[in-house]
Amino acid sequence: MQKLGKGIMYALIVIVSLFMMIPLLFTVIGSFANYWGSSLFASGWTLKWYREVFHYYGATILFTLVIAVSTVIINVLLGTMTAYQFSKTNSRWMMIMEEILTLPIAVPGVAIALALIQTYAPLREAGWLILLGHVIVTFPLIFRTVLGTLRTKNFKALDESAATLGAGPFYRFFYVILPSIKSAVLSGAMLVFLLSLGEFNMTFFLYTPLKVTLPVGLYEAYSSLRIEIGSAYTVVFLVIAVPLMFILHKLNQSSTYTRGGV
Repeated sequence: MQKLGKGIMYALIVIVSLFMMIPLLFTVIGSFANYWGSSLFASGWTLKWYREVFHYYGATILFTLVIAVSTVIINVLLGTMTAYQFSKTNSRWMMIMEEILTLPIAVPGVAIALALIQTYAPLREAGWLILLGHVIVTFPLIFRTVLGTLRTKNFKALDESAATLGAGPFYRFFYVILPSIKSAVLSGAMLVFLLSLGEFNMTFFLYTPLKVTLPVGLYEAYSSLRIEIGSAYTVVFLVIAVPLMFILHKLNQSSTYTRGGV
């Protein structure tokens, strides 16, 4: 009976995995096909769609990476330092502020985009508004990740011990706390990067013809160009995102092991 239960479980995992992977497999195949249609496998193979992607969207891919990396750098600094300050108190007002800082992850992207346009419209043309929007939307990810780690008893005791020995707040943060939570910081940074890389809803209302991010470009590729180009574009996106997801998984495993061993 136990073997039968395991067999059913494994069969279910295989079915769900195939259900999710087959569409991606067809997308990858379609990116190399001369023509996407009923004769997909018989149409012949080519790399020209990838050449077209980098010809039309090379600047878009580079701009997206710049935005994502900049978002990570800003939020690593802001998110970790803010979480450090919040972890040292259980004040009712700080708890309310904590919920306010987490709100952007629950607010629809279109609402954030329109609010930013109304408030900081001059920043839109140069692409700064996209960066600001990505910082706001992804901030709760690293803030919550680091705060949850810092609120464990061991890190609070570590901070108090360093303070007892005369270390100031900046020294404690950069030389005592930060090295101790590097797995959580890296995990949060990777989440920020992945969300920034794939953010569409808000960015769609903030982009300009000269400042386009990868997901918006992907939408344009599917809606205005051939589906083969859109498929190649999707594969380029996956080549960037999938290794990062694997690294994030490894970081989470390392973080869990570290916390379990402390």
